Amino acid sequence: MQQENIRYVLVWSVWLRLSHWIIAGGVLFQIASAWALAHDDANAAFWLDWHLITGQIILMAFALRVVLLFFPGSSNWRAFIPERSQLQAMIQMIKFYLSLARFPLPNWYAHNPLWLPVYPVFYLVLAGCVISGLLYNSSHVFFGNPMYELHGALVGLIVAFSIFHIATVFLHDLKGKGAYISAMVNGFRYFHYTGLDDKAGSGLPGKQSADFSDKQSISVDSIKKQFD
Repeated sequence: MQQENIRYVLVWSVWLRLSHWIIAGGVLFQIASAWALAHDDANAAFWLDWHLITGQIILMAFALRVVLLFFPGSSNWRAFIPERSQLQAMIQMIKFYLSLARFPLPNWYAHNPLWLPVYPVFYLVLAGCVISGLLYNSSHVFFGNPMYELHGALVGLIVAFSIFHIATVFLHDLKGKGAYISAMVNGFRYFHYTGLDDKAGSGLPGKQSADFSDKQSISVDSIKKQFD
């Protein structure tokens, strides 16, 4: 009988987590403040000021995320390019969603394989939303559409993404064993696997099992192939 082994691995850097939570909190505040601005009994000046300030904070966090694309690790731009081995995991994720979580949840290292092409699109939409917000009352047009209309359309996409993202993350944490939510807080995830022979010195590709401790950081390339 194979013994299950569990490793506690650093997946998300502190800078990536910082940018993620600033953007996440900022987007939620922007949705709430936009709702307040749509109601006549709200303090329009107060909510508008903070809406603009938060938009600029999101822009700075977005700039940080762009910088992280050029650093090694799970934040690198190469992490968003699906590998051939991840195609099967994408199919499994589709089955997982369509079966309402009755189909087994596949393993992955950092980014959900099905969402790999979605995240870059989201960041492009977010950048467009921030820029159109800064130009909200200007005379600029985008393909014949004024900035306020473009801003509203992009906000709708971000709201839809946020709802689905939050729902699926909770579903992943409920059905999986990788501590997906807490990983974005402390940076570490749990990886479960079998067949590791410590005495033989085997383990994840490129690493000896003796190198691991409870909070050992390892390279992205060495572990992600094990869990694709």
